[in-house]
Amino acid sequence: MKFESAIRNSIETECEDYFLGIVDFYHLENSLIEKYDSLISEYPRAISVGITLPNLISDGVKKSYEKIYHETNCQLKYITSKLTKLLENEGYKAFTIPKSRINDENRISFHEKVANLANMGEIEKNLIITPEVGSRVNWGTVLTNAPLKEFHKKLGMVKNV
Repeated sequence: MKFESAIRNSIETECEDYFLGIVDFYHLENSLIEKYDSLISEYPRAISVGITLPNLISDGVKKSYEKIYHETNCQLKYITSKLTKLLENEGYKAFTIPKSRINDENRISFHEKVANLANMGEIEKNLIITPEVGSRVNWGTVLTNAPLKEFHKKLGMVKNV
């Protein structure tokens, strides 16, 4: 089964403006891999999903950052749960990494590190910065043992704001 299109379809039912990357940990030498070796040995690949955060001011209405972030967290939880079920239904192991306020010593989240390893952006000043929208992305991660090919793409449309 071609998982890439099924993964995209699952995400696109929930949002239009997203990032999607897959990373195979086997080829990487990184402190993240060393730190999470037992987890990564069971789940050697990761799917990184990012949802673009809208500008805080749109249509003349100002929303709080916390509300927008919470809404995209809910979207990410739903999307990553769907991806996990999709992979498990095909007979593979999959594990959704929960959102958490726990970060490493540099205050970089696991999700941001995986997005960086999937070449979705560069880590600068404790944030992952994408070329398309800067740091306005909320990230989620699914670990799996499915035979996914590495890729990294900005998908959907960047809204000109």
